Amino acid sequence: MTHLVMIPAFGCDDGLYAGIAPLLPANVLTSVIIAEGETFGQCVAQVLAQAPSRFVILGTSFGGRVALETALAAPERVNGLVVIGASPGPAADRRAAWRRSERLRAGEAKQVVAEMGEMIAHPDGPNGPAARHAFIAMCEKIGPGVMTRQSDALAQRQDLRPRLGEIACPALMLWGVHDRFSPAADGRKMAAAIAGGRYVELGDCGHFPSLEYPAETAAAISHWMEDTGLAPAGA
Repeated sequence: MTHLVMIPAFGCDDGLYAGIAPLLPANVLTSVIIAEGETFGQCVAQVLAQAPSRFVILGTSFGGRVALETALAAPERVNGLVVIGASPGPAADRRAAWRRSERLRAGEAKQVVAEMGEMIAHPDGPNGPAARHAFIAMCEKIGPGVMTRQSDALAQRQDLRPRLGEIACPALMLWGVHDRFSPAADGRKMAAAIAGGRYVELGDCGHFPSLEYPAETAAAISHWMEDTGLAPAGA
C-alpha cells in the first residue's frame, strides 16, 4: 500500500481533494494534513509528526510549498513529491505578503478571501465558478486564525531554487495553464531542475486543478505513480 499525504492550499481543508481521492488507484491510501505553522519549518514538523514512516507527499499552492520543504527536510521518508501551483522561490512582494497578514489580523478575512477568490480559478473553465465558491466556503470553515499563520509562513518563505537538485525522489509538477498565483513557467523550471522531475499541465485550468478538473488531475497523478513504481498497477 502506498501512503499519499495531501497538504491543502491556504485556507483550504480536505474538501480540496474530495473529488480526486476516490479516483486514485486502489493501492493508494490517502490522508490529509492541514499545515498551519507560522513558518514553513513548523509546517514541516507538523507533517512529519502525523505522516507515516514512508510516504508520497502532495500539496497545492501553500501546501505545495510545504510538500517541497518536507521532501528537502526528510528525504529518507519521502518516496515521491507532487507539487501543484507552488513556486520554489521567495515571496515576489514580501511587503504585500505581510500586508495580507495584517489585514487578516485586523478582521478583514472576508475581504481578503473574496479578493483571492477572484484569482483562484480560471473563470472560463467548466468548473471555474464552482471552484471559487468552494475555496471561499473552505476559508470560512478554516477561519482567520489558521489563515493568518499560513500567511505569515508564505510571507517569509526563502528561495529554494538552489536546492532543487537535492531532490532525488520522483517528482510531479502539475499546473493549470491559467494559474494566476504561480505561473506555469514555475512548474516547468522546477521539473527541469529535479533529476526525476516531470511536468504536466491542464488547459482551461487555474490555480486549483483538483477542483477545476478532478478527473484529469487524478488521472495524471495515477499515471505518474504507476509509471514511477510508486503505486504499481495491479499491486
